[in-house]
Amino acid sequence: NEEVFSELRRNAQVPHDFANDGWDLDKLVHGGGKGGSLMARVGSSYMIKELSKGDHASLLKVACSYGQHVRSGETLLCPIYLHFREASTGRFFFAMRNSIGTGPFAKLYDLKGCADDKTLEEDGEPIKAVHKRVWNVGMWCRKTSWSKERRVYYDGKVQARRCEIPLAPDQRAQCLKSMERDTAWLAQNRLMDYSLLVAVKTGPGLGSADSGGSGFSGHQPMLYKSSEGQDMAVFVSIIDFLQRWTMGKRIARCVKFSECNKATVPPRTYARRFNRHFATRLVELRAGAGAASAPSPPPKAVARPAGEGWDEVPSEDRMVSRPIPVEETLAPLAALKIPGAQQPAISGFKLLSL
Repeated sequence: NEEVFSELRRNAQVPHDFANDGWDLDKLVHGGGKGGSLMARVGSSYMIKELSKGDHASLLKVACSYGQHVRSGETLLCPIYLHFREASTGRFFFAMRNSIGTGPFAKLYDLKGCADDKTLEEDGEPIKAVHKRVWNVGMWCRKTSWSKERRVYYDGKVQARRCEIPLAPDQRAQCLKSMERDTAWLAQNRLMDYSLLVAVKTGPGLGSADSGGSGFSGHQPMLYKSSEGQDMAVFVSIIDFLQRWTMGKRIARCVKFSECNKATVPPRTYARRFNRHFATRLVELRAGAGAASAPSPPPKAVARPAGEGWDEVPSEDRMVSRPIPVEETLAPLAALKIPGAQQPAISGFKLLSL
């Protein structure tokens, strides 16, 4: 599938050697999700993430369709630019755009429109995930036995379920339109369990320099002034969208029969709930607030202008490209090296083909 991603890099003006420096295998850290995927930052603009075998197979299957989708209209899907295997370990990775830039964030949410919604950061302070486990009997029997970190995490989950994201009317309408288009593609490809990553920044001088995206408008900050006159920037991106609806997911749905509003539901059900939830949570700015002047649009890139009862439901952790000659596709990658690998760059990984 390198022909897909090489064209997306070209359209987004991403250098073919963007993943050469700034990270290595020793710098991988846990991303915080319940799947335990390892990640590394490449500067402030890109991220490398390890893929499970299931997510690797899913990306191989949908890569061509993904490329068509993000190049044919506005999208909120996180931009993916490289899919590779590290030869010495056989581990699979992909490289994506950091669509929200860098912190600190006033608010950072991971939202699914269900009981798995959570707050990742508040007022510049990361929130540690502290989950209930079946063996922690005390945590299930009474809240008085909870640690301070568990209370902060729980309060963040409650806040995330109830949060409202104010946007100017045209911003809200475009965001919901892109979301409906994306979720229709995701459901068609039997994908579910994805999240809307929402980052909120405050302060003067917010604009394109704060954005992790340099491409289609869906990954530029949505700017406005609060009713108090404070500059605000909202970044949104759909992430973690490679989970397929498999027999394992069907079984998990049955096992979690007692959970209310769970994430493990079929793709079309998941998409309908996702759209319905954010149609109510993305709200128009109140009187006295207004959209700020938008920054100058960046060069055209990937696409043209272009989630004890409901209060505590247990959540137990959790891209037609034109044909390109082979020599044109691989030549820019001849110098690519995978930091931390023990072999020369071109033999350090294998490009994956459909």
